[in-house]
Amino acid sequence: MRFRLHLIILLLVSFSFTTLAHSVEECDDYYEVEHSWKYKGKECSITLNISKNLYNYYRNDREHLAYVYQFNDGELPPNYYSFMLSEHDRPVMQSIAQEFSRYALTEKDRIELALTFVQSLRYAFDADSKGKDEYVRYPVETLVDGCGDCEDKVALLVALLYEMDIDFVLLVLPEHMALGVHCDEVEANRYLLFQDNKYYYMETTMPNWQIGQIPDDYLKAEMEVVPVDDTPSVLVKGVSFESKAALAYQKASCILKVDLHNLGPGKVTNVRLHVRVIERGKHNRLLAEEYYSLRNLQEGEQRTETLSLKSLIKANSVLEVELTGTEITPQVSTLEMQYRKTR
Repeated sequence: MRFRLHLIILLLVSFSFTTLAHSVEECDDYYEVEHSWKYKGKECSITLNISKNLYNYYRNDREHLAYVYQFNDGELPPNYYSFMLSEHDRPVMQSIAQEFSRYALTEKDRIELALTFVQSLRYAFDADSKGKDEYVRYPVETLVDGCGDCEDKVALLVALLYEMDIDFVLLVLPEHMALGVHCDEVEANRYLLFQDNKYYYMETTMPNWQIGQIPDDYLKAEMEVVPVDDTPSVLVKGVSFESKAALAYQKASCILKVDLHNLGPGKVTNVRLHVRVIERGKHNRLLAEEYYSLRNLQEGEQRTETLSLKSLIKANSVLEVELTGTEITPQVSTLEMQYRKTR
């Protein structure tokens, strides 16, 4: 999938005495979102103009999320939570984070301001707000919808803390999700120790939960600490290989197709394919080897690369396709070759 977003995102933040509320006005090309909440006894308000193209990209074109539900043995795929740092969300999150930093000078104040903002958004079960048992909102969706469940609200807070350069981790509990934040200015008795740093629990579901305050229901619950990696996840969805018949000891004309899908966050650059045809045996004879440089792979993009090469095809041959890129971990796909003798 090729998808380009041309966005104009405006953000105005003011601190005034208003009532706690969330409203959305639909304009020609954008949603005007107004939200107010309390921080340290003061009324705060924020106005966001969010492009309809951006909102609809997440709401309608959700194939970039579809694969995360194809779990193996109930486990999430690698780097699943990176969707919280979507490249397309970032201009909006950067604007909000910059305004928060203007009004809250210390690191703790910035964290508390972001936390109270997210807490003030209405908690809603997916079944009630979306009519689905499970629906994962991207941060921009939560801003426009004005509501979300624990995972949605955590995703929004993650996106904001990331832009404020705050150290955090996800805390995954049975049927619940929260956040852990590392901040030397926080003084609380309870914390989790992870990689020699203290992380303090943050509850996003409802207002008035303080940093380090854990709800009674989760005091004894097991908490899995999950760092959020901003490295893109690229899936090799399929590899197919066709070759024309050739006489013995002649190279066959071959066509290789590789289906790629970048789940994000961000684009992948310096994408390369290393293709090898190997005759398995005592010495694993190399029959062909080629390197291909590919175009950058944008976040959410799906693309089929069609490549041609010439190779000997022997019995017990295998095809190895290694995908590399600047922002991703190399991955290798192996395909058994179909061998037929010719006269």
